[in-house]
Amino acid sequence: MKTALMKFFSGRVQKKTPVTRYQPLKEQLEQARNEWLSAQNYYDNVSDADLVDYAAYHIQAAEKKYTYLLKRARHEGLHSSPFE
Repeated sequence: MKTALMKFFSGRVQKKTPVTRYQPLKEQLEQARNEWLSAQNYYDNVSDADLVDYAAYHIQAAEKKYTYLLKRARHEGLHSSPFE
């Protein structure tokens, strides 16, 4: 009885593939690199002393995010160069 029910429902139940909510890792890496370069550019062009501190922290945060994603990419076997 159980196998008959399983056969009956196996054709009717659709298997759902998991939906990823995040960008692919390669896109995240590219975005993080651009954020880091943007933060460096902002630091180079800021003149107010308070904003210099903010810009320095922003560079550090962007760099940490980028290095984290690089480590994750290496761990997952993704080989890419920003110069491609």
